[in-house]
Parts: sequence; structure tokens; C-alpha cells
Amino acid sequence: MPFVAEVKPTSTLTEVRGHLLAAAQYGLELQAIPQDKREATYETDAKSVRDFINMIDPLELALTRASATAPTPEVRGPQAAFGELEQRQVAPGREFTDTDEYRAFAQRGGRGSYEAEVRNLIWSETTNNPGAGVWRPVGSPELRPGTARQRRLFVRDVMSVQATGLSSIPYIREVNAATHETGAGNTGEASAKTEVTMQFEQVDAPVRKISAWIPATTEILADAPTLAGYINTRLTYMILLREEQQVLKGTGTAPELRGIVNTVGVQTQAAVNNDVPATVGLAIGKIELADGEADAVIINPGDYWAQMTTRRSTQFDLGFGGMAPAQQEAFTWGLAAIRTRALPTLESLVGSFAMGSTLFQREGVNIAVSDQHSDYFIFNKVAIRGEERVALAVHRPDWYVVTTLDITA
Repeated sequence: MPFVAEVKPTSTLTEVRGHLLAAAQYGLELQAIPQDKREATYETDAKSVRDFINMIDPLELALTRASATAPTPEVRGPQAAFGELEQRQVAPGREFTDTDEYRAFAQRGGRGSYEAEVRNLIWSETTNNPGAGVWRPVGSPELRPGTARQRRLFVRDVMSVQATGLSSIPYIREVNAATHETGAGNTGEASAKTEVTMQFEQVDAPVRKISAWIPATTEILADAPTLAGYINTRLTYMILLREEQQVLKGTGTAPELRGIVNTVGVQTQAAVNNDVPATVGLAIGKIELADGEADAVIINPGDYWAQMTTRRSTQFDLGFGGMAPAQQEAFTWGLAAIRTRALPTLESLVGSFAMGSTLFQREGVNIAVSDQHSDYFIFNKVAIRGEERVALAVHRPDWYVVTTLDITA
């Protein structure tokens, strides 16, 4: 039967957490039912659990943050040394390992399976971890948190990101908006009013799955900080890299998203001879002519730094002290510059990312671990899998301009 729990406006943090725990336990019970014994209502029941958790989880987070301002009770005994730990958002790997289910899984030596949902926008580590670096097993890879290669910003950081419970998001897109918006006219007394035209099309943004998995030894499972760092800095990051590539350049052929660059209606801007600022500026102008407002420039790192380090008499000179902050932003006209390998060299994307599109998140990054793969059980290894489900809706393709670049030293 569907999961039902009554949450009142007067519910306390403890009561809300109790409801979340009950929902999680009910979900685990459903998952434990063998596939051949699941009733016809299984999907409906499972969906009721997911919907309840998606609804109540933000409330629990808000109540937790509110309670964080209350005085911390005094801690005595052996745990007193940890009483000053910083209260922060939970990192994906820490959220994954700080559960009774995970500890039971580790005590079983990695036998069986264990699943947990991790929201990939939660990203922070406590700075006073007394066990950091002291439990790395001999013979296992060194997986210290924070050592993986990571870029500064993702495209999703400048986009509107919204949760959804749908498997495909229908939305309405206005067609030829800039052409039709000039149809209004002046009208004299007792005269007929001017009729204008508006064109719409219905579009669907299907939810697509992005996934990756990595192998690990059962020895690593016994070292929660190491496993947490591994999940934080590598697996989740790989999924975000693929997400960014799909948001920008996805082909639209299942199972891929249709990226912004490949959406019908996106504008283009040819390169101005050896003048990147002029090229970007003209692209910004095209967006404003369509009543949009550009807020970011997406560019390949090599092109970005080739432009930034080029000495020119009519533009910027690095000089002895390096380029000033104002100069560093000048060639993107003050817009956020997001450097990504997802775009090829000599191509950039200028756009109104916050208003022109929405990234719908059906599920955050789900982390699952199991030894039920190949000969992993025999050799004390496990597979750690991460996946997310997202959809991309491009509301105004004409608020994006794909530009070609000409960069000559």
C-alpha cells in the first residue's frame, strides 16, 4: 500500500525525522521484495515513498539549520574531544557512510548490497576530522579527499535547477518571439485595435540517466573517510562532467539529452578577425535584441587562456604584475566565464542561462555498492555505482549564441 504520514505545521524536528526514517524503512522493505513476488501496486507504492521523501526532505533541512543556532549541549567523557566539530552540510561520501546500514554492510565484509541517495549539490567536509588519513589500509590506493582534479564552476552553477517527479517534462516554448513582439500599434478613438500574433509549440524534455561505476576493495570499505573522499572527489565529479557535456552538446538521441548547442533556434555569431572581445560582444547584442540578458560565457580553457595571455597594443597587456581583475573580465564583458572541455577549441556559447533554460533533477546522485559483479565476491572487491536522472528544458533558444572564435598570437 502507498506510504502515508501526517506532517503538521507544528511538527518538531524529531517528528519530521521520524517520518523520514519510517519512509526510508518502508522503502527498504519494498526493495527487499523479490522481483517475482512484487504486487501490481509495487511501482505506485515505491513512488509514494520517493514523493514523500522529496517533499519532506527540504523541511527537515530547514528545521536542522534553524536548530543549529541553538547552544550545543556539553559533551563529556571519551567523546568530549569531538564536541567542537564544525556543523556543516554533509558531503556526498560522508552522507553515504554515516548510516547504520553502511556500517552493517562494512561489518559483513562487503557482502550483499547497500544503497543510499546522495544529493550532489551538498558538498562540504568538516575541517576537524580526527581520523583523517590514519586508517588507510596498506596496499590500497591512496584516496585522500580533495586531491582529485576539479574545475571551479559547472554550467549548472549558472542555470536554474529544479526538482521534478516526472519522467518527461512538458513545457511551452514561444516561437519567433522577437518577430511577433513588434506587432502592437497606436489606435485612434473608436478605431479597431491592432491584432498581434503569438506562436507556441509544445516541447517535452525527457529525463535521462547519467551513470558511472568504480571498483574498490573490501579493505577500503572498512575505512569510511577514505571511501567518503573517493566518492566525493571522483565518482560524483565524473557524473557532473558528463552532465555538463550533455547540457551543452548532447545529441538528443536516446539516451542522451538534447544539449543547448543542438537545440533548434539557437543563434550563431561568426568570429571577428582575431578579436574575441568583439565576437563575444556581438553575441551579447544578439541576445539583447531578442529581449534576453546574457549572464555567462562558456569557453574552452585553452581558448580562454590564449586570449588572456596575448599581448596586444589595442587590447590588454599582461605587464609585470599580471592582469588586473577588471581586465581579466573585460573580454567577457563582465559575464561569468566558465571554462570547460565540453566545448571544442575555437567555439564558445554566450547565453542567458538563468532564464533561458532549466535543468530538472528527477533524482540526485544515487550511490549503490555491491559485490554482486563478475568474480568480485571471490576476490574481496565491490563495485560502487553512481547515477542521476536529469532533464533539460530550453525555453528560449534565441537567448543563446554559439560563437566561433579567431585567436591568433
